[in-house]
Amino acid sequence: MLQQNRTTAEGEGHTVVYDRFTTSTLSPGRAARLIARLRHYTLDRELIAGADPASSPQLAARAARLASTRERTLLAEGVERLLTAAQGPQRRWLAVSGREPLLANSAALRDLAGLLRSSTPLYARGIAIVDRLLTDGTGPAYFGSAECLQRELRDARRAMCG
Repeated sequence: MLQQNRTTAEGEGHTVVYDRFTTSTLSPGRAARLIARLRHYTLDRELIAGADPASSPQLAARAARLASTRERTLLAEGVERLLTAAQGPQRRWLAVSGREPLLANSAALRDLAGLLRSSTPLYARGIAIVDRLLTDGTGPAYFGSAECLQRELRDARRAMCG
C-alpha cells in the first residue's frame, strides 16, 4: 500500500487534513461542468476577453476542459485537418474556401498543433482562441487575408504561453 503525504495543521486540539479539502474545493462541481458544456461559446468569449477562470465555477470548468489533454489533442487534430484540406485538391463541398491564407501560414499552424500536443502547460485563453479559430466559419481560417490569420495565430500562441 502506498503512503500518501498529508499536510495537517494542529492547534487547540483540532487536526485538519488538507487533502480532503483540496480536491473538493479546487475542482468545479458536476453542475458547474454541465453548465460549462452547455454555455461553452459564451464562456469561451469571456475567456478570450480576459476573464479570470477562477472568477466563477463555470469558467473554471471550461478552462479545465480546454486545458485537458483530450481537448488539446482534438484541437491539434482539427488544425492539422484544416491544413491538410487546404493542401489537398480543391473541392466544391470543402468548407475551406480561401486556401492561400492557410498555405501562407502552414508553418505557424504546424507549430500551433505541436504546441497543443505537447505536455507544456498552456493558458485556457489561448486554447479558446484556437477553438474559436476552428469553429467560427466566418473567421480568418475560412475567410480573410493571410495577414489576418497570421495575427490571430500569433495572438493565440501568446495567450497560450503567457
